[in-house]
Amino acid sequence: MTAVAAALEPSFLAALAAVPVEAWSSWFCDRMQPFSEPMAPQRTLVATFPLPGAMGHAALCVLETTVGTGVGTLHQAAIRRWPGDAPTGAEVLYREAGPDGAPLWTLASAWADADLRAWLREALAAGASIRNGGWEWLAAPERPAASKAGDGSSSQVVGRRHDVVLFEPRAVAIVYRRMTRGGHPELDIIRHLERVPSVGIATRLLGSAIIRAPNGQRTASAIMEGLATGSATVRSVLVARLRRALDGDPSLQAVALDDVRAVGVATRELHAALGRPFEQGVLAGAVAATVRDVGSWVARAWNSLSDATAAFTALPNPDPALAAALEALPGKLQQFGAAAEIAPGLVHRIHGSLRLDAVLMTPPRTLHIVEFDGDAYLPDAERLSPQSPLRDAARLLISLAEAAAEAAHLAGRDEKAFVIAWLWEREARKAYLEGYGTGGGALHALLAIFELEYASQLLLDSLGTHGLPAVVPSHTLQRLSRTIV
Repeated sequence: MTAVAAALEPSFLAALAAVPVEAWSSWFCDRMQPFSEPMAPQRTLVATFPLPGAMGHAALCVLETTVGTGVGTLHQAAIRRWPGDAPTGAEVLYREAGPDGAPLWTLASAWADADLRAWLREALAAGASIRNGGWEWLAAPERPAASKAGDGSSSQVVGRRHDVVLFEPRAVAIVYRRMTRGGHPELDIIRHLERVPSVGIATRLLGSAIIRAPNGQRTASAIMEGLATGSATVRSVLVARLRRALDGDPSLQAVALDDVRAVGVATRELHAALGRPFEQGVLAGAVAATVRDVGSWVARAWNSLSDATAAFTALPNPDPALAAALEALPGKLQQFGAAAEIAPGLVHRIHGSLRLDAVLMTPPRTLHIVEFDGDAYLPDAERLSPQSPLRDAARLLISLAEAAAEAAHLAGRDEKAFVIAWLWEREARKAYLEGYGTGGGALHALLAIFELEYASQLLLDSLGTHGLPAVVPSHTLQRLSRTIV
């Protein structure tokens, strides 16, 4: 079930069916919650628009707000009420049947409908401003939309600070849960990448929108040209290949390594583009890092390691292998810092949260990078500031370990599966760095500093959430305790 379908109850749909064209409407309804959570009333606002030359209506932007909190979750959607049944390819959300069982009307995804695509193109080109009861929806067009036909289905990839909704007709709606720096957190990067010749790793911006609540809180969305049917996150692709390899098809390990190598190349292209100055001054371009920068990176890693170690040693029966690694890592961190000072590299605006989930693959192996929203662990004032690009690479390397662990878990969780998975992870790290093109020991020392910081954060998170160290940070920290640079 899509995010839109999950948000709509039958009573809500019945009310929606009676909504006149060109209206803002709102209802109170109970949305199904996980069994561990109480039922929460939601206020849902739907903006409806006319469809040129077509019956019915379309709705774009569904905003759910828990009553009394002002906290909203925006779902991008385009839904239409067809008389009778919906055409083949449209995703049905609700169908009202007559006494004879024949459909009287159907509420379904309208992305397969040419009239709706025409409306979307016009709306984004012209802009819009609709107000109702203190709520305001503003459409800020970047250029006319260029959606392409598809099967009308959608899927959702959940991020820390925003959702990415993938609509199959090559449209991506990126929905931000909150604003930063008074504007869209990533649109400046997208605009920059569009202007760099021969860089095709980011989706093309079609338009953007802002929801402004009565309390002044703003939620942003960006509608972007997306991907062909069949796109998936690289993490899901790798996990599927590795699971089949663990189940008896080892040839897929090599295919997965080729996928990872391609991600390394895409990361290199991304960083080369982000290191170029932006003519409007939004991105300043790359500058040389200093020994002082290295000192601050080591200090951050030290703080994360110290917090994680304190939480781990408070456990009643700490794992001896991880305990030994944590004891050795302060000395290792000093070695990493000394080696990194020789050639600290560059600093510039980076992706900030580069994981396998943020890289989308279209067969056979076309890659797009999304979610340029910065590092969720950093304060807003810092997370969009210039950083070492190797911070992105380090997070991606840990994401490889997460994919390997997930595949081993799905394959049966036995010791042999994890041994094979960790061996693949070792080769995958090499493949990624081959594609990325890292240099000598100083750069590898920088990678180790950033990996240590992030793995320590993951360990602390797992201890706080589950009271036990998670597999991936434990594995990563033990590996780093044996690393020589």
